[in-house]
Amino acid sequence: MKNLLKWELKQTFNSKAFWGFMIAFISGTLLFALQDENVKTGLDSLLINCNNFNSLILLVIGIYSGIQVAGAFEERKIQAAVMAGNSRFNILISKLLSFSISVAIYAITSITISTVVEFMITSKSGIEGDFFREVILRGGAYVLAEVSFASLTFLVSMMVKNLGASITINLFVMILTNSLVESVINEKWAEPIIKYTPVGQTLLLITDASTSNLLTSVFASILFIIIIMIVVYIKFRKEELK
Repeated sequence: MKNLLKWELKQTFNSKAFWGFMIAFISGTLLFALQDENVKTGLDSLLINCNNFNSLILLVIGIYSGIQVAGAFEERKIQAAVMAGNSRFNILISKLLSFSISVAIYAITSITISTVVEFMITSKSGIEGDFFREVILRGGAYVLAEVSFASLTFLVSMMVKNLGASITINLFVMILTNSLVESVINEKWAEPIIKYTPVGQTLLLITDASTSNLLTSVFASILFIIIIMIVVYIKFRKEELK
C-alpha cells in the first residue's frame, strides 16, 4: 500500500496535467480576486477567494479528474497495477488519496496566493473575532469540504472510465449539484439537510465559522468521502477490466 501510494503520488506530481491545472487554478482565482471591489478587510478577501475557488472548481475539476482517473483506465495503468498483484482496494485508496491531495494543494495554494497578492495591492487587513478560528480552522474545514465535493468527479470518472464522457458528465454533475443547493440554501426546511453535505458547506462556511458548524462540516466531508470510496469499491472489486 505504501509503495503503491508513493508511486501514485510520483506519477501525479510529475505529470504535466497536475502543474497545468495548478497554474489554471492560481491564475483564475487571482484574476477573480483582482476584479472584486467588495473587499473591506483581510477576512473578506480570504472568504471571497474561497468562493471564487469554488466557482472555478465547478468548471475545472471534472477535467482534471477525467484525465487522472478515466485517463488511467484508457492508458491501462490501473489494469497494469492489478496485473502486478496489487489489491483493488489498495489501488482505489491510493488513487483517491492522490486525487484528494491534489485538490487540497490546489485549494490551499490558490486561495493563499490570491489573498496575499490582494493584501499587497490593497493593504486591506483586519479580522473580527479569533484569527485561529476564523482563518485557520475555517480554512482547513473549507479545503476539506472542497476535496469532499470534488470526490463526486472521482466517482463519475471511476464509473464511466471514458475520458470524454467523464469530463462532460462531471461538468454537468458539479454545476447541477451546486445550483440546486444554492437555490434552496435560504429555505428553512433545507438547512438541516444542506449542512450535512460538502457542497452545502462550501457555501455555509463562508458565513458560519461557529464550533458547531466547523465540526458538522468536517464530519460531513469525511463521511461523504468514505461513502464515495465504498460505492466505488463495491463496483470496482469484481469488475472485469478491459
